[in-house]
Amino acid sequence: MELLPEFPGRPAFPLVRVPFSYKMGAMSILGKILVLLSAAGWLLGSSLAWAAGPFYYRLPRGPGVDPEAITVVGEPQTHHIVRYENMYGIARKYDLGFWELARFHRQLDHFYLPWDTDIVIPTQWVLPEDPNPPGYLINVAELRGYRFFPKKNEVRTYPLGLGVLDYKTPIGKSFRVQSRIKNPGWRIPPKLRPKYGMSFMPPGPDNPVGKYWLGLSHYGLHGTHMPMGVGRLVSHGCIRHYPEDIKELFALTPVGTTVKVIYEPVKFGYLRGRIFVEVHEDIYHRIPDMFKYALHKLEVKGLAARINWVKFLRAVEERTGAPVDITRPGPVLAEPGF
Repeated sequence: MELLPEFPGRPAFPLVRVPFSYKMGAMSILGKILVLLSAAGWLLGSSLAWAAGPFYYRLPRGPGVDPEAITVVGEPQTHHIVRYENMYGIARKYDLGFWELARFHRQLDHFYLPWDTDIVIPTQWVLPEDPNPPGYLINVAELRGYRFFPKKNEVRTYPLGLGVLDYKTPIGKSFRVQSRIKNPGWRIPPKLRPKYGMSFMPPGPDNPVGKYWLGLSHYGLHGTHMPMGVGRLVSHGCIRHYPEDIKELFALTPVGTTVKVIYEPVKFGYLRGRIFVEVHEDIYHRIPDMFKYALHKLEVKGLAARINWVKFLRAVEERTGAPVDITRPGPVLAEPGF
């Protein structure tokens, strides 16, 4: 048995290594429906656990490790699994996307969870790097967005459903919020009209864009009528949120807010003078060699002599999507050559 990477101030946790599977298990169709209905009823009757923020942050002042920098926000939580819970429901309770929780607990079946058991909930994140953060920074690689409020040094964060491989969410683009609409209709793209049998879908419970729309040219930030798609590749390029998240984001985001879309599967962050790395899967297959990619970022930052290499390499290999403390114990050594 191996151990999951340690969180700051928390012990390591046991991890059984098994291949990751997207299969839902040998459950009958009726059983799956009953579980989903049970989870849906539970969600409607409960409030979200603390996860989205706001969190205080402080960007580094210059290169190297700034002991006062705070770019790792949130902290892990613990959830006690009860009978009939599934991973989709637990993820939404803690404002996580499905893959965030599923990839952190790869050993668990999505529907047959070990009830009466405590599991760690990875509600901690390294902030994507940007010396001048936009109003909303979307990191496609982690299926998550960060709503920055620089004047208050606060950030809120939300899981996202993004574009499938054939209709990728545009990367490296900057937008401004051009419109704000409650209860929007949906002007259906021509390629999808045969599927829906119409060119325009009026507001309502079957409308895929949900109850709120923040327009970015022909893309948009919106809700969804299928929350199970949040944290997965499900859309035709637009950015889906949980209904409760888009409601909050809508209230916090005026017309003119800047929105930037990046692709950063490896992030380095700082908390109390310690160094963290967070590594995600290459969901759009843009990184030929993740180790070389992560190593290059490490060298550019001048952190090679300050880290525990075993923990760093393990984090790159496992790609749990959660921050890992890779600080080297003891005095800093001379920078190694490569």
